[in-house]
Amino acid sequence: MPKINIDELVEPIEVTVGGITYHVEDISRETAKKMETIGEETKGTSNVEPLIDIITEILGAKREDIAKLGMRKLLRLVTSVMGTINAEIEGKNVPEVAPTK
Repeated sequence: MPKINIDELVEPIEVTVGGITYHVEDISRETAKKMETIGEETKGTSNVEPLIDIITEILGAKREDIAKLGMRKLLRLVTSVMGTINAEIEGKNVPEVAPTK
């Protein structure tokens, strides 16, 4: 009988910010819904508050720790985390599923 261990297929994402390491185990459906609107809220504006809010929620970080990041680090953090999540969803960085016995 084929077996799939989702815990092995979806490994935590390790993110280090300001010397603190965070582990993204999963994303709640509520957070995923918020992620969908971030691009619309921040497009064509310098308002980074929605980015700070969503990355704080995803990492489980203190808002003040993320808010003190400069633009380069904040944008790189957001694009790296979101890119990793999107690639995983699209199957680009997921280990090939092989039945176990």
